[in-house]
Amino acid sequence: MAVYISDLDIRNFRSCVAANLQLTHFTPLVGLNNCGKSNCLTALQWLVRKSKLGLEDFHDPAQPVQVMGTLRGITEADLAVLEQKHRKKIEGHVRDGVLMVRREQQAPGGDTELTVMNPDTGAWEPNPTGIDNAISALFPDPIRIGAMENAEEDASKAKTTTTIGKLLASMLAAIQEQHEEALTPHLAAILGMISAEGGERFEELGRIDESINRKISDLFPGIRIKLDFPVPVFNDLIKAGTVKVYEGEGRGRAFGSYGHGAQRAIQMAMVRHLADLKRGEAAAGGATLLLLDEPELFMHPFAVEQVREALRALSVAGYQVVFSTHSAQMILAKDAKNALLMTKNLTEGTKARPRMQSVVEQLVENPTHQLHQLFSLTNSSQILFADKVVLTEGKTELRLLPFIFQVVTGKTMGQSSLAIVAMTGVADTKKSMEVLSGIGLPSCAVVDLDFAFRHAMKHGFLPGDDPDIAACKAVLARMAGDGLISLEGGLPRKGVQGSASKAFELLAADDQAKAHIAELVRKLRDQNVWLWSAGAIEPHLGLSEKSEHAWLTLQVRLESEPLEDVCADAEGIRSLVEWMGAVPAEVQPA
Repeated sequence: MAVYISDLDIRNFRSCVAANLQLTHFTPLVGLNNCGKSNCLTALQWLVRKSKLGLEDFHDPAQPVQVMGTLRGITEADLAVLEQKHRKKIEGHVRDGVLMVRREQQAPGGDTELTVMNPDTGAWEPNPTGIDNAISALFPDPIRIGAMENAEEDASKAKTTTTIGKLLASMLAAIQEQHEEALTPHLAAILGMISAEGGERFEELGRIDESINRKISDLFPGIRIKLDFPVPVFNDLIKAGTVKVYEGEGRGRAFGSYGHGAQRAIQMAMVRHLADLKRGEAAAGGATLLLLDEPELFMHPFAVEQVREALRALSVAGYQVVFSTHSAQMILAKDAKNALLMTKNLTEGTKARPRMQSVVEQLVENPTHQLHQLFSLTNSSQILFADKVVLTEGKTELRLLPFIFQVVTGKTMGQSSLAIVAMTGVADTKKSMEVLSGIGLPSCAVVDLDFAFRHAMKHGFLPGDDPDIAACKAVLARMAGDGLISLEGGLPRKGVQGSASKAFELLAADDQAKAHIAELVRKLRDQNVWLWSAGAIEPHLGLSEKSEHAWLTLQVRLESEPLEDVCADAEGIRSLVEWMGAVPAEVQPA
């Protein structure tokens, strides 16, 4: 893989008071509008390509702006492609393939300074002459595509500083390599016809020169002029490239005559074509930063998937892709672990929550074995766009709770910034909640009654000698003695009397167990775990089976009948909805 920036530390830049971002080759930035995602992209761009910052770029004008980056994956092959003078400025500061750099500007309108960290002392050393050029060699000009940039202007400017210009330069390198030699003699011939020193200058130019020179001699004898028309070299022609838009056999039209959707589609199509050209061509010599604001903007849902896959292809072909997004379509389950959740408040400014990947590695003893189960959380990447996550194990909950939530509240779970996610099993409840907490997302879990007996004590939700568990086990033993249920290790198992889950429903209906189950419900609810007091959700809803027919029948009834007439425990269902929707104050939008 190419060199990439793995850590970005931003100080005093716009909304970033002190933000740290853990980056990969493909990093989605997710967050509410105006939380600073674009500012982070701009800071990353500024780190590798200097420019003077103005007053509006300083969060506090009295303090310097600093952006620090960790360049990772630098190999001998990467250093070998640098000019020798640039290599000398870098290689002494590279340790184990890592180089740390910092760009700083002390005041608005002042000069910028790039320093490097001494890996032996940890101190930032003054800017060695040429270090900027060396960094530029590792990171060519970044390509930045803004969310609402003027695409018409971008397409018409004859400069490689524009998005289209940079994309064209990347695509047309092969043309230059193949045809520069053939075209150069023709350009030289034109140069001879119109340049001041040309041997084959047009006679008309000579006559104009003579007429002007006669007038000059009257005013200033001894000097003369020749009209001169510089001819671009081949590279200048490539840099001046642009695009025109055609429909059918008509004449080409400018971007401005098309809507934002067409403009965005053309930009993203060029990104896709670039991905096709670069697929499998990653090479030594650093990465090109591809920075995008909301690449899905104005795009059809199917087109969004095409753009996402193009960006993923570029991320393994010499590009480091960092983009902001509001679309769950832009993030696959396998990408969610590296997505950054961005937040902003008045005191701390823009912040990035830790990557899910990093949190899992810290919390799970055997990440390789556990990652698949834990990342099944991300089978719905909507969790990245929510303020709270509801974890559930049951199919009935997953199928019906979103509908019931809307019936009770009048809003969808999405409108309430809630995500409901299926767990692979209740054994994952504790770790899943810890992972979500680690990335700053509050969560709760909805579980069946057996969770209290099979997992709650093991995972620390209840003490090992919980008196209410002991009392319920005594009731289970009595029920087993009466031949109502079958036990194994003191807990229900499938037997001739029915399933283990049915046994827990019988336990919930026993008068001697009800008070103890109510206490278990209270204890777990205090720890963000909702325990179904009737054994499972079905008895509360009044369902006798778990089937699509039963679920659809309940939904149809709720569309025309009150909750109290449909559900056996309407009060309990309303309490659940209220409990699910409670979002801690610290995560509410500022």
